[in-house]
Amino acid sequence: MEHLRDGILNINKPGGLTSFAVVQEVKRLLSARKAGHAGTLDPQAEGVLLILLGEATKISAYLMNLEKEYEATMVLGITTSTQDGEGEILNRTEPKVELRQLREVFNEFLGLQQQIPPMVSAKRYRGRRLYQIFREGNVIERLPQKIEIKELDLLSYNVPRVSFRTICSSGTYVRTLCHDIGEALGCGAHLSHLVRVRVGNFKLSDAVSWDRKDLFHQKVQSLSEALSRLPTIKVTRRMGRGISMGKQIKISEIVDVSVSALEIARTEQYFGVFDEDENLIALAKAHPETGFKEFKLLRVFNLRT
Repeated sequence: MEHLRDGILNINKPGGLTSFAVVQEVKRLLSARKAGHAGTLDPQAEGVLLILLGEATKISAYLMNLEKEYEATMVLGITTSTQDGEGEILNRTEPKVELRQLREVFNEFLGLQQQIPPMVSAKRYRGRRLYQIFREGNVIERLPQKIEIKELDLLSYNVPRVSFRTICSSGTYVRTLCHDIGEALGCGAHLSHLVRVRVGNFKLSDAVSWDRKDLFHQKVQSLSEALSRLPTIKVTRRMGRGISMGKQIKISEIVDVSVSALEIARTEQYFGVFDEDENLIALAKAHPETGFKEFKLLRVFNLRT
């Protein structure tokens, strides 16, 4: 059986707290030996923050790659040094933007595109976080990163405030999206409010409030439950023991795969690996180049108590 401290806690982070502070408090309250999170939320941002406990820290990279959904508000006519309301005001313009123009620009930002990460991001440059370099008064050139805006819906427009919802790929900075939309409109803009409403299948409606710390223990989701939406590979008990000792999956030791090769090609190609006793053993990925006849272990779990 999985231990309570090996799992994922979906927290509705309030504004004013850093993601690091939330992790440390949860770690203390749950007496977790190890804890982390799956994607930083800025201090002023709210919403879904996934806290990973124990063995769940091994799947942080997988969780961070899941698509995100946000609800945000931006202010037209004001650009800032941080692309949000916390920075120095760089320029003010009277926004004269019609609703039709706003919708047209929103449509232009749909799909695959390049985005330059903001200086206040947690991305690393030569071993240091960009925001650390920015705090020292320095700005460096950043390479654009490929992102995808899957949905971008206008919720309301009351000059100069624009509220919208977006579904985007991992690595998308909503503050930069606001800044870039402002540039496209010719008046500038900055992010004023941000709520992350979903990370993959983890929803804000299922998140535990920061004020209900008494519920944290019972709201920790097991790794098996957290990965339940993934396709699965079932291996023999012997192979399960071998995987735990560092061996790769042998095709001859696979008892069952929950999806067909064609379906695998349409998924993210991540798999939960279970033994014949339904014990979660590992996270694996399919190898498309081998015709999906080979699976690479990404993380091996040690969940048995």
